[in-house]
Amino acid sequence: MKRGLLLLLVIIAVAGYLGTLIARDPGYVLVAYDGYSMQTSLWVLVGLFLGFLLAAYLLLRSFNLFRYGSGVVREWREAKKEARTSRLTQKGLRLLTEGEFDRARKFLDGAGEDSDAKGINFLSAARAANNQGDHQGRETYLRQAVETDPSLSRAAIVLSAELALRRRDPAAALTALDSIKLNGYAAELKLQALKMSDDWRASMAALPGLRKLFDTESFENEIALIGLRAEAGNDAELNALFKSLGAGARNSREVLSQYVKSLSYKAHAEPLLRAAIKKSWDSDYVSLYGDADFDTLKARCKAAEGWLKLHEEDPALHYCLGCLYELSNEPNMARESFTRSVELGGSLKGHEKLGLLLAHNGEFESSAQHLKLALSLD
Repeated sequence: MKRGLLLLLVIIAVAGYLGTLIARDPGYVLVAYDGYSMQTSLWVLVGLFLGFLLAAYLLLRSFNLFRYGSGVVREWREAKKEARTSRLTQKGLRLLTEGEFDRARKFLDGAGEDSDAKGINFLSAARAANNQGDHQGRETYLRQAVETDPSLSRAAIVLSAELALRRRDPAAALTALDSIKLNGYAAELKLQALKMSDDWRASMAALPGLRKLFDTESFENEIALIGLRAEAGNDAELNALFKSLGAGARNSREVLSQYVKSLSYKAHAEPLLRAAIKKSWDSDYVSLYGDADFDTLKARCKAAEGWLKLHEEDPALHYCLGCLYELSNEPNMARESFTRSVELGGSLKGHEKLGLLLAHNGEFESSAQHLKLALSLD
């Protein structure tokens, strides 16, 4: 605007100056060519020449405008289309966040093909389709996102796993996550899928990889307990499972106790229990120590009798000794130990063991009293 005004002022000034010159001294010019002639004043000729130059300039500008005008229009149209696409994308994403999945999908579909980030739009539309229950549409969007932008392949896999968990399909989530290297978020998704699947074997197989990314001790304890109960009596599987656990799970009170209970050949657990008791006195471990096999019976009796020096008032220790004496075919010593255990306030197992031992000796009245107490304490 300023340039145009300045040019107009220059033209007016030049025209005024030429008019003054013409009025003061018009001059004279004669041009003749091939029988034709033209005569005029000098300043009029100068004005005509300047007018010719101006006309040539305007003609050249018009030609350039005609030549490049289509490109300008095309750029304007592209800018308008981009602005529209941006508005559709923003509205679609807002509606998706608000939970308006039907409307969000319509806006995202409208913006998808023209958007610079149409791969991201396809991923967002896949989320909307999943929440609509349109499984075919979801898979189509995920495929289109990767086809549009191959760098989104990992994002599509993580989103696929996340959407599978939302619809409670842990198998699909695990299948997706098995195809990528896990990061912290993907590992959390895998942990959720494993918890949802209730497949303790798959969970045990996944634990080494998950341990590298975050603390899995709580989950590992849960899975270990399920596996140890499931493999009860199968010592080979129990030993392999227990050895595969992390140090935290192996030292867990619940896990070690379940391992001992599930074993059919108790000798495997004797050194573990003895080490745990030596490290920290635990009455539950001491009770389990009495569940013995013949191969380690003498070693267990010697260890338990040695503990009496420091823990003579522990009913669990007397219960343990009673079990060991009973297995050693020493009923009198077993009876004394069980009696001492219940006198010190031992558990129902002490009453039960003593009741059964008394019944075996024909003392049915006393046996009945202890068995009733065992039932009342249960």
